[in-house]
Amino acid sequence: MKNTLLLLILFSFGLIYANEAQNIAMHGTEKSHAKQIFYGTVLEIKNAMGYKYLHVDENGTKHWVAIANAPVKIGDKIGYDKKTLMTNFKSKTLHQDFKEIYFASEVYLPQKEHRAKSMKEMLGLSPKPKGPHAGMGIGMHSEPKDETPTKLFVKKDSYTVEEIHMWRKALKDQTITLKGTVFKVSHNIMKRDWVHLGDGSGNEQKLTDDLVFTAPHTKIKSGDTVLAKGKVVIDKDFGYGYFYKVIIEDASFEIQ
Repeated sequence: MKNTLLLLILFSFGLIYANEAQNIAMHGTEKSHAKQIFYGTVLEIKNAMGYKYLHVDENGTKHWVAIANAPVKIGDKIGYDKKTLMTNFKSKTLHQDFKEIYFASEVYLPQKEHRAKSMKEMLGLSPKPKGPHAGMGIGMHSEPKDETPTKLFVKKDSYTVEEIHMWRKALKDQTITLKGTVFKVSHNIMKRDWVHLGDGSGNEQKLTDDLVFTAPHTKIKSGDTVLAKGKVVIDKDFGYGYFYKVIIEDASFEIQ
């Protein structure tokens, strides 16, 4: 993954980082800020429960930014939003108090071409770039509104990501099969692994281009092409504001 990677931390659509997320609910105050991308140089990195806590220098102003695990190193200049500011935040994992820390939902990593590319572009899933802030369509988003399916439900042996979103109510509690590319894997959170798949279908603005699968244990990694199978669960609410309109549970994966 040489190019810029847009990582959207899984706050509002999933409980990937449950332990630290619960810690946020109990040990910090959240403030929301308008979405805008800022850029800073990484001075220090701390790892904790699937996050990287980055001490950054933003044009002479230093502050902490938390992102999902990503290939970041000291000296990198990264882009990030400041939508969620936690004040008086205590990390149980790091045993450290942060007076202020931003939990970024959109993060851009450095690359040679000087243009931010989304993970979908890097994996060959996006036909054309959509601008410097094009994203994967997964992460800290407002929950999309329900829409009437654009196509009538058809029973199939295998579905696309977009079809599973569109037909989720018809597919409720059914076992589905999907072939896709792994966007991200987070291990051993709430005694399961969490996998994000895409196949080039769907609309990133409507959040229908990514699908979350959970499994007791996986050996797959970002970039793998897999045949995935699992049970469709809809309107899954984990609490703490984490809600999935559709999620695939008890999944299995076969690398292609």
